[in-house]
Amino acid sequence: MKKALIIVQNNNNTTKKFGEEIANFLLIRGLAAELIPINSFEPKKLEGADYLLLSGASNGIFFSRTDNEWINFVKRLPTLNGIKTALFATYKIFPGGMFRKMKRYLREKTDNLAFTFKSSDGSLSVSDKLNLNDFIR
Repeated sequence: MKKALIIVQNNNNTTKKFGEEIANFLLIRGLAAELIPINSFEPKKLEGADYLLLSGASNGIFFSRTDNEWINFVKRLPTLNGIKTALFATYKIFPGGMFRKMKRYLREKTDNLAFTFKSSDGSLSVSDKLNLNDFIR
């Protein structure tokens, strides 16, 4: 059984809801999916993981940005060799360049980062589900 880790920051209920939606969808698709708060993550969890979905905190209403907790978390991550990685984020009005900023911090950790998912209300859209299906292939 393939294994997916979904890492979320605790300080944003909408992002947590989005992570839960992603985890439930992956469980339905037959994966072992585990939702982990960013401050409870331990690198040994990556052992045997096929997929990593990593959220980013959204600070600000008009322009989303990463925060220090997230940046420090990424700096502590080991290299994600062989682990297919995606990013997800929530936003209030405009997502801005959130994913571009997140990718910049992750570029030394993985070269297997092709998917991004975003939501304003924490719901998983039909197009997100289709993209998640592509992501886990």
